[in-house]
Amino acid sequence: MKSSEELMLLLELNNFDILKYKLKKQLEYEDTGNLDLYKHKKYADLLVCHYLFKDNEDFFHRNPLTYRDDWSKDVKSIDQFLFTHPDVEGETTLKEFLALKDFDAINRESIIYDVLDGWVEEYREASITKMENLREMIKLLPKKSKKYRKPSKMTFLFTVLLALLSILLYKNPTLLQPSMISFIVEIVGDLNQLLYDVSWYSLLGVTSILLLSLYAVLNNALSRFIKDVRSEKNKHAEKTFDKWEVDMKNARLKQSGVLEDYVDLVVKKPSKSFLDLKTLIGPEILMNKFKAYVRMIEGKFDWMTKHYAKLMFSLRILFIIALVMDIIFIGVGFALTRGWISV
Repeated sequence: MKSSEELMLLLELNNFDILKYKLKKQLEYEDTGNLDLYKHKKYADLLVCHYLFKDNEDFFHRNPLTYRDDWSKDVKSIDQFLFTHPDVEGETTLKEFLALKDFDAINRESIIYDVLDGWVEEYREASITKMENLREMIKLLPKKSKKYRKPSKMTFLFTVLLALLSILLYKNPTLLQPSMISFIVEIVGDLNQLLYDVSWYSLLGVTSILLLSLYAVLNNALSRFIKDVRSEKNKHAEKTFDKWEVDMKNARLKQSGVLEDYVDLVVKKPSKSFLDLKTLIGPEILMNKFKAYVRMIEGKFDWMTKHYAKLMFSLRILFIIALVMDIIFIGVGFALTRGWISV
């Protein structure tokens, strides 16, 4: 058992709320294919269920509807999987059962339906609970928090304005020379000429523009990132999950239709018992897609909470450096044009 699991187990036993951690671990444990995990509400029971599960390659004792591409290449058809039934002696596969001469068509059909219905119902209950857990994980993400605020819009606009003014000083100084204010016309003209006359001063201006632009880009990127993480809890996300649940239900209905056609066929022609598992895994493909989405959102949120303080501190430092550099750029230029500093 991992040390983090031991810690959370102790917290739960002392009545601490560890629901978010429990849901994350359940999502992780489900990769083993253990369908009993969904039955447990407490983290302690979930932990026991996970560590008692033998994650071996005995695929033919599993539920075939949980088939994944990373299983053994020998696993191809539903008729390879083992089952037990009160009317059938011992453990057998569907292929072996269909080869028996002890049952007429009606009994054979009834037993096959019992077996398939058991697999379908087990998978249905597990998938419904998995979807509820995924929805709950998103709900637990805080939509708004005073601790995780977006970077200031005012500083973003301010740096964009400064960068734009500096760029105009290079490319189109006439836009910065209002005819009614003569002393500004003179200052802008002198600074523009200085950019061409003094190479190191021009380099200072370019550096100032780059730092201001870099701050604006990073400010906007971090703001959008935080907004994206927060938006996963909004009404749009709820509607997305509602649509996913409908998609999942439709996928299971399609799966059931394939199984019903299979029963109709093998009752009449037992030798045609082969059914490619890849035709049955539509719901599992959808489930893996939904899990990947929730993992991505959870990863974004965890990354944000872990690095938020460092990112905001670095952003503030960058803003100060860019602002100081721009002030130096303007100040040195003004001093050079007035002869206070010699080139």
